[in-house]
Amino acid sequence: MDSYIMSRNEPAKILIVDDSDAVRASVSGYLREMDYTVIEATDGIQGLKKTLSEKPDLLILDVVMPGMEGTRLCQIIRERGINTPIIMLTEKISLEDKVLGFSSGGDDYLAKPFSKEELELRIRALLRRSADRSTGSGAGSISVGDMEIDFDRHKVTEGGRDVVLTPTEFRILELLASTPGRAYSRHELLNYVWDSAFEGYKRNIDPHVNRLRNKLEPNPNRPTYILTVWGIGYKLNDALPPSSDTARHNSI
Repeated sequence: MDSYIMSRNEPAKILIVDDSDAVRASVSGYLREMDYTVIEATDGIQGLKKTLSEKPDLLILDVVMPGMEGTRLCQIIRERGINTPIIMLTEKISLEDKVLGFSSGGDDYLAKPFSKEELELRIRALLRRSADRSTGSGAGSISVGDMEIDFDRHKVTEGGRDVVLTPTEFRILELLASTPGRAYSRHELLNYVWDSAFEGYKRNIDPHVNRLRNKLEPNPNRPTYILTVWGIGYKLNDALPPSSDTARHNSI
């Protein structure tokens, strides 16, 4: 299987941040064999510098590292408005650890030990979604209250301000907006966002929804856009009045 080719007709550039020489050598060697361009960093500080200077297409972060842990690095990257896909690697497998990883802004989570083939499948899935953000899907746009979702440009604004979403966050919003008012179960959201390759708990979707609310909602503690449907999951509020005379430009 060849590497994922980005829209610029070059192999995807992947940054691996892990303090383990053995893990870096194994993963980077495999990905280079698959014709990916691979950059390596041995700790969080170096990883942040290379994220800013090299502008990788995807990051693979070890959670437990000396100095700056992967979750903190992930938070800093997201705070800087960088929405590059991030896969978290860790030996921790508890639900709480997964929630922490997703809450920090990670897009996927893989527990050690893992197969390199599974890692590559997840890399391809995230890169494909990231590329879709750039090329657009021909789905049009929709307005809900003061929020505008442009599916073609993968752009979201709320009250006139740009809202920067990760590929995972946009994909969740995309499904909810496909039928405003319809309640989607956590299982449906997980299947849509991660396809059948993702194995996890249903509650893993909650941290991503919380991050979406923090970015979209004027008051995240009293959400008006993304509503909880108790016992089921979430829905996009279809009862908000539009901010202009044109509520929907195109349906999806």
